[in-house]
Amino acid sequence: VVTVHDLSFMLFPECAEEGLRRYLDRMVPHSLSRADLVLADSANTQNDLICLLDVPPEKVEVVYPAAEPHFRRVEDPTVLSKVRQKYKVPDSFILSVGTLEPRKNLVRLVKAYRRLKRESAFAPKLLISGREGWLFQDIYKAVADAGLEDDVKFVGYVAEEDLPALYSMAEALVFPSLYEGFGFPPLEAMACGTPVVCSTRSSLPEVVGEAAVLVDPHDVPALADAIHSVIDSPDLRARLVQKGLVQAQKFSWEKTAEK
Repeated sequence: VVTVHDLSFMLFPECAEEGLRRYLDRMVPHSLSRADLVLADSANTQNDLICLLDVPPEKVEVVYPAAEPHFRRVEDPTVLSKVRQKYKVPDSFILSVGTLEPRKNLVRLVKAYRRLKRESAFAPKLLISGREGWLFQDIYKAVADAGLEDDVKFVGYVAEEDLPALYSMAEALVFPSLYEGFGFPPLEAMACGTPVVCSTRSSLPEVVGEAAVLVDPHDVPALADAIHSVIDSPDLRARLVQKGLVQAQKFSWEKTAEK
């Protein structure tokens, strides 16, 4: 039995590190040809396997992963204060979580944030969390070119135990990824009661259901408008939080193990 998380190395080769892409190009088809059963993290990955690599449909099963149980709303002021000080978190911020690499679409997020700053005098800071992956230099360049060095904060890798507090303090999670085999940050954020703005692409609509504001990740004005609507409307925020908590409960490692 082999599990395939995603085929991003085929669909977005320009976003992948060259050595890893060559390895996957060789090994994934080889592994699939030998496997008796293939597990996919999402229906989207299942479809990609069938369409791109001619895997017989009867050979592929979707088995959704889940967020870890500790992803839940953090209310303890001591815990929140500790995490705020550790990462020098601003009082109000929009959050992005994920490795710094092209597929996460952070250059367009920065451009959308610049547009948001022009339209709203009270836009929160943009906090980008994640370790540097590959081909990330354009992200920093986009921030510098936009003159947003004081408004966009890179905090690097955030420890797993600190993420629930970070999600809980955020005004919203914005996840405009171009492609995900599953996409953990939106699920983790929903489990923590954080409103989510999310890409319409790949598996992400499966993860968030109707509990997020979905937006075309290539449409910078639409992304800016989506963020603005979430931070500016208490009613929308409340609906997203409630729907998100319900949506997050649909995924559990117990269900994964049973499947």
